[in-house]
Amino acid sequence: MGSHRPLFARIAIVVLTVVLFCVAAQVAATVLIRGERAKHLRELTDVAVRRSELAVGFGAATLAQLARRGVISCDPASLQAVRLQVYQHGFVKDVRIVKRDGSVICSAYSETLEFDNGRASRNEMLPSSDGTARLFRLDQINGVALGLLRDITDDRALVAIIGVSSSLYDVMPSEIHEDSNVELQLSNGQPIVGYDPLHGPPAKDVLDFTRSSKTYP
Repeated sequence: MGSHRPLFARIAIVVLTVVLFCVAAQVAATVLIRGERAKHLRELTDVAVRRSELAVGFGAATLAQLARRGVISCDPASLQAVRLQVYQHGFVKDVRIVKRDGSVICSAYSETLEFDNGRASRNEMLPSSDGTARLFRLDQINGVALGLLRDITDDRALVAIIGVSSSLYDVMPSEIHEDSNVELQLSNGQPIVGYDPLHGPPAKDVLDFTRSSKTYP
């Protein structure tokens, strides 16, 4: 009987070693999967930033082109040129000629002014890295818009109203689309747009990533 005990002990050690190896392999696989998932989500966050920069970039290019043409008045020919620019750039929803403080003089589509629910003052606008533009949140009756202001003269400026929601809607893959939230904020913490299908408190196991633009606030 005594001679059987060492064999039993050795078998137990081998079994225990195999069990420990399996557990360790499972933990290692879980860590690897989480690491790959986190890497993928970081990349998607970069995609969201680039798409937002692209939308704002179209707005900045629109205003720059109008500035080169000297469009700073509200005569019919100037407004026609403004409407053409809006038509050619899908991200730009409206262009307005404003005073330096941001108060509107006229708009490419005057009916859009009815959607505004207040306006941002100049000291609330955040400058771009090159100082050529200022971004601000524009509260509207049906949501929030992103405004981009470019100074033209000492007392006149142009403002582009930019739509960025469509550029963020399909950032997340379809398999996790309903379990994720993508949000764009200004550097002062003001939210501009977000797609949040969660509708309730988030789960405990949440990965959260933030990226900042080097060009725009």
